[in-house]
Amino acid sequence: MPRPASLKFVGVREFKEKLTGLLGKKEEVVVTRHGKPIARVVPVRKGSPEDLLLEIGMVLKEAGVSKEEALRALQAAQKAVHG
Repeated sequence: MPRPASLKFVGVREFKEKLTGLLGKKEEVVVTRHGKPIARVVPVRKGSPEDLLLEIGMVLKEAGVSKEEALRALQAAQKAVHG
């Protein structure tokens, strides 16, 4: 999945101070602490359920979540939402 053209790096303090404005711009933000990335905030794009799950799956993979852990989490979320 291609990275968005607009990618902004901000420190934790700046992120905290400018949160509303940064989120309003709907661009990807990488939050850094002492110059090292610690978080990535990605705008949610409208799309099919498959597209959304694919995007979530990629984030989980980047975070080191195993396939089994992801499936268990998906099943738990499905049960919580749909009963």
